Amino acid sequence: MPVATKKLRSNRAWIERHINDPFVKRSRAEGYRARSVYKLIELDDREHLLRRGMTVVELGAAPGSWTQIVRERLSDREGNVQGRIVAMDILPMDPIDGVTFLQGDFREQEIADKLSEIL
Repeated sequence: MPVATKKLRSNRAWIERHINDPFVKRSRAEGYRARSVYKLIELDDREHLLRRGMTVVELGAAPGSWTQIVRERLSDREGNVQGRIVAMDILPMDPIDGVTFLQGDFREQEIADKLSEIL
């Protein structure tokens, strides 16, 4: 069997598993950008890491599902962010209200300088 055919079947199998994954379905239904959001929810429910008034800098933030949870956890009942959230990634990310996004490599001085200005 040619390698290309094996790879195509493997890709199709992954897509099929992904489409039928209950966490993928749930994340879409709840408006989250990725299924990984439930890992942070579980961790924060257990450890209580995120609290209103905090400053959170998220590195490698795209596509933004964890940023969505950080925003929810730092917001008051009216949805106003109580703290500061900065999301950074080399990839673009759709905006999230109340979150400052910096696109670039956090190891580069220019991006570090921009982060310092924000904070």
